[in-house]
Amino acid sequence: MRKELEFRAAITSPSALRQRLRIDPEFEDSFEQLLETFQRKDFEALDRSWTALARLEKNNKTRACQEAPYEQQTNNFQSESLEQSPQTLPDGRGSFSKPYHRIYLERPRGHSKTTDLAVQIAWILIASHRALSGIAAAADMDQAALVSAAVQRIARGNPELFRDLIFQKNLIRNKKTGSKLEIISSDVQSSWGIIPDFIICDELCHWEQPEMWESLLSSAAKKKDCLLVVLTNAGVGRDWQWKVREAARESQRWYFSTLDGPQAPWITDDWLEEQKEMLPKPVFERLWLNRWQHSDGEFVTLAEAEACRDDSLAWTAGGEQNVTYFAAVDYAEKHDYTVGVVVHRDGENIVVDRMDAISPTPDSPVPVSWVERWIENVGSNFPHVRFVLDEYQLVGVIQKYESHFEIDRFAFAGGRGNHQLAIHLRRLILNRKISWYADCGAVDSILLRDDLETELASLKLKVSASGRCRIDHTRDSIHHDDRAFTLGAACLHALKHSDEIQWMEVSPPGFW
Repeated sequence: MRKELEFRAAITSPSALRQRLRIDPEFEDSFEQLLETFQRKDFEALDRSWTALARLEKNNKTRACQEAPYEQQTNNFQSESLEQSPQTLPDGRGSFSKPYHRIYLERPRGHSKTTDLAVQIAWILIASHRALSGIAAAADMDQAALVSAAVQRIARGNPELFRDLIFQKNLIRNKKTGSKLEIISSDVQSSWGIIPDFIICDELCHWEQPEMWESLLSSAAKKKDCLLVVLTNAGVGRDWQWKVREAARESQRWYFSTLDGPQAPWITDDWLEEQKEMLPKPVFERLWLNRWQHSDGEFVTLAEAEACRDDSLAWTAGGEQNVTYFAAVDYAEKHDYTVGVVVHRDGENIVVDRMDAISPTPDSPVPVSWVERWIENVGSNFPHVRFVLDEYQLVGVIQKYESHFEIDRFAFAGGRGNHQLAIHLRRLILNRKISWYADCGAVDSILLRDDLETELASLKLKVSASGRCRIDHTRDSIHHDDRAFTLGAACLHALKHSDEIQWMEVSPPGFW
């Protein structure tokens, strides 16, 4: 009976749920008691929107779980229309204004965006007595899945409150009421024609194309009371995402909230200092200061890359007996360079022994046999060598040679591996802990200069919606990223095998 009463009390308002919610088993306090000022401000603005969506507005005796300050407003509140002008509450918090149907929240990384959103979704799915249909969209399915995972963590930690929720792949459903949340990504084209009751656009700044946004915005317009929520970090450039942001900021129909710099106490000065050292200035300012940037942060400058050149070094055909070498290969048949690189440790530094790159032509793609010949050559001339090969792209090559050589399988397209690769290669270059010979990785090209150094200087360090870094070239760049990527993979494994690598997190401890 007590559990049933707790459940009934929790669904009376979003605030009532937060007062009963345990967000982390390590904390005895409720989620409501743990909130920071910036969270309370946004929650109080959104609570009435979610309550109106659940159509509990006129049935509640008070604005939020019959709290004492609200009880004296009961009679007035019940008789008011949603269309009436705002009235300030006696305690100075919020107002009895018309609920917003358009919300834009902009916060720095690590400021509980996903957790706060998950709490609101969890409430609407259990509180509405009528079946509601919601959409949560993100840049990709990995990011979109974080929203579902956050709701599921909350449900697991509070089973008495979320007993009716069923979690399926890309779907959360209330088995009793029929309310549901569908998880989609911005690469899905099936969003046209839907008529949802609420829409969540997660990390809008990472959506590369506007088509998904346009379809969801038009879908929101089809239903009068549809609630549209944008939750994002600051972005890059002045493209369509910036125009959406500015339109929301200037419109009286939107609730717009942004934070200037970190305000969460769980983000420490030590953490920020590490991030500042690890990331290019534009990336750091966008992620942690929540400030829009004109462009992505450059990976390294040409001067920083050239500072790693050692004129005493030269391309090396073979290695020494008492040295362990690491050789990585990145294969591309038609459009990119195929690159092989060999490196070794020299104390705390890494030395590039050789880098061989070949460029395909329209009439002459690079055959896999080039990779096989390169492996056989390096394996014969470097006595102790470990190869780093793509576990998907070169699976046939791995199977052919793994009985002859030591081979480390590496997911070249994997997000976690790419994050480590990008962060550690950049730190090696900035700290001058890596060196190479003149014209390293040079390729005959129509460019005046096309080598490792010019490639490194052409790259950007990008951060995905889920917080992982990767190196990439811009769409209009005439350079590639294959030499940098292959070098990074070899260095990463050289560091791993010497036990000198530490996983560098981009997301801080604290709320999810």
